[in-house]
Amino acid sequence: MRATTDFADSLIPAMSLDSPSDNAMTALYRVALGPVNTAHYLPIFARFDATGRTTTSWNWAACLFTLNWMVFRQLWSAALVYVAAAEGLALLVFGMGRSFLQWPQGVEWGVLGAFAVLAFAVPGLYGNAILHADIRKRIARALAASRTVPEACAVLDQQASSRKRLHIVVLANLVFAAAAAVAYLLLPQSGVTARTWDTAVTVAEAASAASAASAASAVSATATPASSVAEAAPAPASASPATETSPPPPASGVSTATERADVPLPVAPPSAAPKAPVTKVVPPAPSASKATTAPASSKAAAKAAAKPKTPTASAALSAATPAAVGTTAGYYINVGLFADEANARKAQARLLNEGLPAFRQELNNSNGRRIRVRVGPYDSRAKADAAAASIRAMALDAVVFKQGR
Repeated sequence: MRATTDFADSLIPAMSLDSPSDNAMTALYRVALGPVNTAHYLPIFARFDATGRTTTSWNWAACLFTLNWMVFRQLWSAALVYVAAAEGLALLVFGMGRSFLQWPQGVEWGVLGAFAVLAFAVPGLYGNAILHADIRKRIARALAASRTVPEACAVLDQQASSRKRLHIVVLANLVFAAAAAVAYLLLPQSGVTARTWDTAVTVAEAASAASAASAASAVSATATPASSVAEAAPAPASASPATETSPPPPASGVSTATERADVPLPVAPPSAAPKAPVTKVVPPAPSASKATTAPASSKAAAKAAAKPKTPTASAALSAATPAAVGTTAGYYINVGLFADEANARKAQARLLNEGLPAFRQELNNSNGRRIRVRVGPYDSRAKADAAAASIRAMALDAVVFKQGR
């Protein structure tokens, strides 16, 4: 005799040859179910055996904790069918349905709610019947593998669901919930922050490179007219070799034109540039021939100095002041107008993460400050429409428009 008594040994005296078969079957049910919630299932199983068929009855554990209940009761086939059906229906509706049927979002949520109701209701209604069928299969296998009923009870007791198994299932659920919470709190935020930071660094580097290039072009543009003026300065001096007093007036005119041309902001039209030195230059020559020679030479020098300077100065000005974002001609996409700048930044970050050229514009109107998010520019309407389709797939608005020059 064994020194310790277990759950099966306490049932062996009740299963003698004189005991009716229903008492023996009840004892086998009790051993196969285990010590957890046995009193709930025994009357239901007795009713199933009395009627000869299984009927629908409600099981709260199977309804609210379907997978956990199946794992605890070792209903592996039922759990596999349940998971496969749930995943298959989800892929059918949200995979193929979204691609081919193109349901609205409200219809998708309605279908999801219907599936959720079925996922809870079906196990709750048929959970007792599924467990009864599985327990009867275990009892049949145990009786076939044993010579006596007590031996079959011992086999069933080893396979039964214990309280230790229940504690393991609860602990596994707590660990899974904690891991999901940590993943939700840390992983998405760190990924978005890193992508946003990389985008900001890229934009800053591009801006610094553009400013350096514009500064270099401005310096080269300033140096080029100075050298051309220096080469053109001896020309009026050689034009009047007969006198010594005629060269100084052209030189002063050239220096005045050079000083005025070196200032990049007040750029004068090409027609007005040669007239300014003519009105101010007064040649001090005593004879009429010298007076006519000096203004002519000064006019030629002013033209030589002003003509090459004007396009260079305008080019330097255009290089120093690049076009503002969103003013280039092409096709753009309006994504949204936000009152909260944080929401606008989130929308821009989502678009940038998808590789779309998104930017923000600040607007001030009667309603207050607003932040507009746009994507573009695109060279053709087809490219803009393709980008708009990808934006709408992100559940954002997308309106394509063309901006002229």
